[in-house]
Amino acid sequence: MTADNAGYTPFHLAIGSEVLIEIEALKLRIKCTLVGLETGQYIIIRLSDRDLVGNFRSEHIKSGQLLVRYLYQSAVYGFRAELLNVISTPAKIFFLSYPSKIEEYVMRERDRFDCVLPAGTMLDNEIVDMVIIDISTEGCQCVIKAAAGRGELYNYMQVNKVLDISVQFPGKEGIYRLSGRVRNLSKGADKITLGVKFEGLAPAASERIKEFISLVSSARK
Repeated sequence: MTADNAGYTPFHLAIGSEVLIEIEALKLRIKCTLVGLETGQYIIIRLSDRDLVGNFRSEHIKSGQLLVRYLYQSAVYGFRAELLNVISTPAKIFFLSYPSKIEEYVMRERDRFDCVLPAGTMLDNEIVDMVIIDISTEGCQCVIKAAAGRGELYNYMQVNKVLDISVQFPGKEGIYRLSGRVRNLSKGADKITLGVKFEGLAPAASERIKEFISLVSSARK
């Protein structure tokens, strides 16, 4: 990113937005909320009352820089900051140094991320449970348990079949519909594994997939 006319790095995150802070010295990652900033001077982060990290004395986390990441317009941004001060009451507050540089974390669209997302689809007027075991912005891999006596399921599931997968992502209300087409298929003795390429995703579903992948990828860095 480039600096603005005043020489400060633009900080485009709105007050109330969620950020992920990694305290490298303690090997901790915590979700926080941006509650204020003074351009060029500091930013203010509020921790959840349930976060035990607020009980640590400030010198335990002043020894190294903090890594701050956040999602903005479907992209992950991040910067390093020093802890300037800690306030414990009436709320757990971190004062962090204002970022000198904010970087965008480029996420390759073809990367797949392991997950366990319960889902379902309608097959021949029957709701079939499945589990999404990895996902990317382009598609996902699903597993369907196929118990004895469900040979018709094996026959019904074929390559190029169009599916509407219903899934609820963690931390979000509502069911999202992931429409796609079966591109590869493996039929085992007790399960069917299928790779689905997304087609015609609604904007809300596409946005939620990107948010979920950003959260997963940030947690692993």
